[in-house]
Amino acid sequence: MSTIPPTPKEMMAIFISRQIQNDYFVSLGANLPVCTAGIFLAHLTKAPDLRIHAMGLYLNLAGVDRIEELNQVSAPLLAKYAEATSSLEDSFYFLARMHINFFGAMQLDQYGNGNLIGIGPDPGRLKSRGPGCVGTSTIGSTVVSFYYWVGSHTPRVFVKQCDFVSTVGWYQGGDSRQRLGLPGGGPAYVLSPKAVMDFDEATKRMRLKYLVPGVTVDDVVANTGFELVIPDRVEVLPEPTDEEMAVLRARVDPYGLLRH
Repeated sequence: MSTIPPTPKEMMAIFISRQIQNDYFVSLGANLPVCTAGIFLAHLTKAPDLRIHAMGLYLNLAGVDRIEELNQVSAPLLAKYAEATSSLEDSFYFLARMHINFFGAMQLDQYGNGNLIGIGPDPGRLKSRGPGCVGTSTIGSTVVSFYYWVGSHTPRVFVKQCDFVSTVGWYQGGDSRQRLGLPGGGPAYVLSPKAVMDFDEATKRMRLKYLVPGVTVDDVVANTGFELVIPDRVEVLPEPTDEEMAVLRARVDPYGLLRH
């Protein structure tokens, strides 16, 4: 293994990679290099048959020596890796068959509802404007499961109530998402530079799952704006293997985007 220890972003990419199976169908999120790196790492190490959807393209990177476009997920740049294309109609048809999709969020509440619209109570005078729903309302309602990645773990991101909801998570907890009639499976994980969170099976409240090395439970609790479910024992994320680190740094992220 490299003498340079893995960064939190690299640890999260490796965590994502380990959740992906060879027969999965996944989609790249917009402007989410950590999640994209995890998908590509799985594809290059253990999932050669992984179906990867991005911008109407189906990608196959198995024979690629190194990936140049980790932070530039756009159709023109990814077209050289495409083995097929899909129409808009086909893309919507396959949404309900995608095993995992990936979203960002400006705010997240305890039930995994996400806000990409903006910050502030008045929609006409937002303090900060986000990219908008960018498809997450539809995708989050239909896919088998989805993950969030947020670049900071603070009470400004993890809030008691989102100013707006662009992605419905577990709604108000319990069976409330099911009662809304949403067909998808809901959020599975929330990933941050401090920790991995999942959701309690009964209440659907966000629960601390793994800590990033060097981070404490008290640190995560102090930087979360609502009460997390804290298990009796919280483990640290497992160490990456030599192969995972070698492929991640040499082929998936040769320019070290995740090391900054």
